[in-house]
Amino acid sequence: MIQETPETSLSFERVVFFSDAVFAIVITLLVLEIKPPHLEHPGETELHHALIELIPKFTGFVVSFLIVGMMWIEHHRIFRYIGLYDGGLLWRNLLLLLCVSFVPFPTALFSEFYWSRTAFILYTASFAAVALTKLWVWHYAIGTGQLVGTNVSDTVKRRISRRSWAVPMACGVAILLSLFSVWIAPVAFVLIPLFARLLDPTSRVRATEE
Repeated sequence: MIQETPETSLSFERVVFFSDAVFAIVITLLVLEIKPPHLEHPGETELHHALIELIPKFTGFVVSFLIVGMMWIEHHRIFRYIGLYDGGLLWRNLLLLLCVSFVPFPTALFSEFYWSRTAFILYTASFAAVALTKLWVWHYAIGTGQLVGTNVSDTVKRRISRRSWAVPMACGVAILLSLFSVWIAPVAFVLIPLFARLLDPTSRVRATEE
């Protein structure tokens, strides 16, 4: 049964709060994968070497944190426009959260085996899966479910739909680059903001003007 708008429905707010909690837990789990080094013979030199060896883990944490953070912002953006919900939206959003909660594993795997193409492709595919399921949630809300507010224009719907392809596109480029070099492939992640801007040139327009 379709409920009221977020402002008047505690049930809808629970959906948003639960989603935010999952994103927060996932981001926390990312840093928990970085363990302080255990030194058999403690000393400054040994500690320096041990910290240098942790650089791939720190890098994996930062990259994953930023990408998951960007997708949380996008999730927040689309639910700002979704005012109603039904079972279809709940199950799609739950699948999205399933993909989000999986991210710490490929992050830890690639941080440990940063030279592995297989680990990198799994790592990249996990982000693509989150982005694509988020896009699925949005398309359901604006299409079959008709769950967005009546004040949401077709322009806004198209803008969000286009912008949502930024992460999958960057992931596709990253996987293609990994076929040539795993060391170069992660550079593709910096293309996410660029793709978002190209797909949505009017992103600087204020929300009140959307």
